[in-house]
Amino acid sequence: MAHVPEALIDLIVEHGRMTVAGDHDGLIADFLPDRVGQLLTSATVPADLVRAQLVSTEAGPDGEVVAVTKYTDVRGESVELRACWVPFGGSWRVTRVRNIPETRPWMNEYGPSPDGVDQEHWAGLANGELRLQRCGDCTEWIWAPRPMCPHCRSLNTTWETVDPAGRIYSWTRTWQNFSPETAGHLPYVVVLVELAQAGNSRVLGVLEDTDGREVRIGMSVQGKIDTPPPGTTGSPLVRWHVAEGEWQ
Repeated sequence: MAHVPEALIDLIVEHGRMTVAGDHDGLIADFLPDRVGQLLTSATVPADLVRAQLVSTEAGPDGEVVAVTKYTDVRGESVELRACWVPFGGSWRVTRVRNIPETRPWMNEYGPSPDGVDQEHWAGLANGELRLQRCGDCTEWIWAPRPMCPHCRSLNTTWETVDPAGRIYSWTRTWQNFSPETAGHLPYVVVLVELAQAGNSRVLGVLEDTDGREVRIGMSVQGKIDTPPPGTTGSPLVRWHVAEGEWQ
């Protein structure tokens, strides 16, 4: 295993001390210049920190070093952050940071649209079902929901419960904090899942348990309906999980 330089360990410990002290300028100086905005919103720590403890360091490929630091507040509550350090300008800089273990983001504004065209979909999720729209005349599946069938122009649309199982059609790993609710949950993976039972309709959602794993197009996934966590609002959502045996 590659050696972690003592100078870097000292730098990581000092970085933890600056985090506890709220030394904003010092923290920014430790970030890669082109990652400052992203890194400032990538992780969350409790207020009123009193202690930082370096838990572990591990040298990885291409000279990268991964450090885990535990932060504790005045109430004794703690979180762990994992930061990736890389050589830069004769020293070291942080290129990625996240809370561990991986936790899912939750967007409070999700829910039925004002016109009610997708109301049945959200009602299904609240009832533990994935419901998709289908034309009552030509029987084609319709997604996203709309008042008229785009295939035959019929207004006779219905809703059917489908098995939330499919394959990944496309995916992206998001590192940017596009909403306040995603702070502390970066990065996360968004997938477009193709549902064979619903005419290969493609449904968007977050893929769980992806930290440190390589996602591939075509992987089999299973959806589970997730209810809003405590302290949040909104409607239930489908979260996707890679099928057993698919990870390499």
